[in-house]
Amino acid sequence: MGFFKRLLGKIASGLRRPVVYATAEWNRMAARERKLISILAGAVAMLALLLTGYLIVDALQEISTSNQDAREALAAIASHRDDYLDAKSRMVSQETRIGVEPPQLAADLEAAGKEAGIQIPETVDRPPAPAGKRYLEHSLDVKLRKVGLKELAIFLSKIETNPRLIAITRLQIRHSFGEGDKLDVELTATAYERLKDDKKKKAAPAAKGKG
Repeated sequence: MGFFKRLLGKIASGLRRPVVYATAEWNRMAARERKLISILAGAVAMLALLLTGYLIVDALQEISTSNQDAREALAAIASHRDDYLDAKSRMVSQETRIGVEPPQLAADLEAAGKEAGIQIPETVDRPPAPAGKRYLEHSLDVKLRKVGLKELAIFLSKIETNPRLIAITRLQIRHSFGEGDKLDVELTATAYERLKDDKKKKAAPAAKGKG
């Protein structure tokens, strides 16, 4: 307690001198000078009050705008909830179709060809390539000769509905004059393999070396 009393005493003593000086100067001033200083002090105080009020109103408006944005965002989330759940469900379904084992593209396309009544005379297997950090891409080039449009449509439909996710990433169709409805088709079928942790470590250096 004694320490604080001494500290307060020193502070009061330090302030006493400028207060006494200011009071003496004020008393020596003429009435007109006192009036001008009072008006100036009042104007400064009014400006400070207006500035403080402006800052408070601006802060309140910013808070109100932020709250409105948050309400609109929540409303948008609520209105698109079904779309989000549907997209999430499709993503989970696609993830399940990808699987963690290497796809058997040649066998799957051969099975789809048999169901469509199409023979696959030529295929070329491309080397697997990293697709991002989580997947490995497998592609197979396929050539079909003199196939009908209906059979081709059935073939592509069977590929699309395969339990394994297979995408046709390239499709070229040629029709020669005098061939009727027969078509020559070149396509690339692509499937993906979800990498396990041990395969991710092997695929990462391969991707760096390829770049």
